[in-house]
Amino acid sequence: MIRAIRAGGGPQYPQPATEAPAARRTVVFVCPQGHNVEVTFAADAETPEVWECPKHGTESRVWYSDTGVGGEENAVPRTGKTHWEQLCSRRSEPELEQLLAERLSELRAARVSVG
Repeated sequence: MIRAIRAGGGPQYPQPATEAPAARRTVVFVCPQGHNVEVTFAADAETPEVWECPKHGTESRVWYSDTGVGGEENAVPRTGKTHWEQLCSRRSEPELEQLLAERLSELRAARVSVG
């Protein structure tokens, strides 16, 4: 059976089941921004120490590999602060109360002008 996917795409033949896929392994890199980047390599390929993050362009470090390269010591350290603690480190409580009052008055003014 011959199929064409698109014009000029050429024929596609069914792949014979005689060829086994190459052995591979997954390496997880952790970005400084905190998310993971999973990259699949051939099983015999050398694992790089860093990988460029596709979202931020920063250097991601090896965190986990099927071969045990990397590990917790390469993970991004977490501060352990809650959102509230982070907010309080940037603004004082009176500033937060003032900001809340301003935003609420803006919302109330917008509601009055619409209705």
